[in-house]
Amino acid sequence: MDQNRASRGNEKDGGAAMELLKSGQTQYEEYETLLLERDQLRKEAGQIWTVYIQTFGKLIADVYEEKIECIKCRKTIAYYQRALNRGGIIDQEAMQQYLEQEMASYYRNLAHMQDDYRKCKNAGTSTTYEVQRSRTLYRRLAKLIHPDIFPETDRNESFRELWQRILTAYNHNDIKTLSEMEVLVRKALKEAGGKEIKIDIPDIGEKIDALKEEIHSIRHTDPYTYKALLEDDGAVRKKKAELQDELDSYKKYHEELKEAIHQIITNGGITIQWRMN
Repeated sequence: MDQNRASRGNEKDGGAAMELLKSGQTQYEEYETLLLERDQLRKEAGQIWTVYIQTFGKLIADVYEEKIECIKCRKTIAYYQRALNRGGIIDQEAMQQYLEQEMASYYRNLAHMQDDYRKCKNAGTSTTYEVQRSRTLYRRLAKLIHPDIFPETDRNESFRELWQRILTAYNHNDIKTLSEMEVLVRKALKEAGGKEIKIDIPDIGEKIDALKEEIHSIRHTDPYTYKALLEDDGAVRKKKAELQDELDSYKKYHEELKEAIHQIITNGGITIQWRMN
């Protein structure tokens, strides 16, 4: 092919234009391929996270709950000790307000972890066909209106809505919706007078490099790196055992702290005042 092109080299300007067109086209195709790979890896990372939380989420949340109860006990003990230094009188309502303020962020984190576990536990599973088919449909749709390829998607409310629906369906391997979206997208493009052409991407070389870095980062950070763990039954059993040991350790420590609080109240000269309405 290069020899045939060289035989037409008398028209130098035309030959240069052909080379530029070919080069730009190849760069665009690489950019397009990397975008789709990045999106696929993001989706896989989300699915890996779901399985990870399904597998370990309850134990992780239970460990965290016992940990924050230990923190609460230690803060209570410190509060009592400060009160002893001031005469040993405790305003129960003031102490409760203090503890609620101190522990608020911990309990918000716990609620978030427990909510994540409930959502992941109830998440459905997709067949191999559904995963592969959704990938194929998504690739076709992304080539049409992916915001990084088709700038009109960010500028036009209708296209933005279509794209969000595509993303939601893709993340859930909803091939029925994706099939319907393909019809709607092509209809919207036709009504907008658009043509299925490749768009010129400014600074495409820099964007290609950025996508490569992002892809590398996804592959080598959590949750994507959990994939190897989840595929190893022995490693899964080991991690569950480690989490259970940690939970048992915190439970034991929690009981020790509660006993310390009891001893302070009983023998430490603490007087608790309750406010009456």
